[in-house]
Amino acid sequence: MKKTALQEMEIDKKLLLTELTLEVNQPENKQDENALLATSKAEIQKAEQLILNNENNKNLSSKHNKKLKIDLVLKADLEKDNRPVSTKLLDRIENNTEFLNDLDTQMDLSIVEINISNTDVKNAISALRKVDPKKAAELENTINLKSKKTKKMTIIFNK
Repeated sequence: MKKTALQEMEIDKKLLLTELTLEVNQPENKQDENALLATSKAEIQKAEQLILNNENNKNLSSKHNKKLKIDLVLKADLEKDNRPVSTKLLDRIENNTEFLNDLDTQMDLSIVEINISNTDVKNAISALRKVDPKKAAELENTINLKSKKTKKMTIIFNK
């Protein structure tokens, strides 16, 4: 499953790069410039959405990890006192473990997608820079500002 998704992303990336190269090599009019700008903005939005989804998955993982730790401590305490461990508790531990494993796999794939998307953003902005350096610089500044804001918000939420 991972290989197929990664292969599809790689194909999409190659097609996008081919389109961008054609557009940059033949910027005939304002419409081509606008197409590059639109492509750059679309890639930025895609990357932002992937990052947001990954952050949500991290939060979900943290929440389920806490629940799993509580259940594991409870199980250990019951076993220590030679008391029976309920099947409900065991099922909950198993379900949380499976869920966390699936979520970890999903987050690993998401990180790969984010890295690919970041490369696509850089390539799109680079193509735009050849046609309209001012708009490319504006997009880069916007990305930097959003990145700084996100880092500050992450620090605030993690305190």
